[in-house]
Amino acid sequence: LVSFDLNLRPALWPAGADAHPTLWDALTLADLVKLSAEEFAYLATDGEAAVLERLWQGRTRLLVVTDGDASLRWFAPDAEGELPAYRVPAVDTTAAGDAFVGSLLYRLATQAITPDNLPALVGELPRLHATLRFAAAAGALTVTRPGFVHRDARRRRSPGLHGDSRLNPPRTPQLPAEPLPDFRSADVLRQHIADTMAFYHPHVIDPAGGYFQG
Repeated sequence: LVSFDLNLRPALWPAGADAHPTLWDALTLADLVKLSAEEFAYLATDGEAAVLERLWQGRTRLLVVTDGDASLRWFAPDAEGELPAYRVPAVDTTAAGDAFVGSLLYRLATQAITPDNLPALVGELPRLHATLRFAAAAGALTVTRPGFVHRDARRRRSPGLHGDSRLNPPRTPQLPAEPLPDFRSADVLRQHIADTMAFYHPHVIDPAGGYFQG
């Protein structure tokens, strides 16, 4: 199962650049797509229906759209729905989307969901809704405490961490830039995980429990 969390950062694109062609190259390869409401609106230059039609023409069989503490929306080729969000006191929204997607993928993995049986999950609304609610709860819990990006938390919890040369180990990435890596390959995914862990571990571990988010 290939998932894609758009995580759009317009400020990181060159001024005047149209990100749509590049984004769509990736979107059409994913079985599951997660967007924020703002990202959905960004893609919907010709309306939401046009976005959905284009996704269904590719591999996508489930689109999930989050909107903070507003209702979560989900779309499939033959169905769509809406779920209320958990309302919690928000301290820091850093990584709420990451927590949502990670928890969603965890629940899909525990149910052995694949591209072939994903439509069957969508057809079982109680099970689909329970899966999405689990992810929404994880995202809600994440915003109830400061994330690592918080300036005071950085000083208090990780003195001297920033600027540490260990955060940039002299390691050559194994994934080729061209052609685009085959993220359906188990070997590619294992190497990607190894590269990511080599970069972050153990620097992101919070001695107080859990992980720093940045």
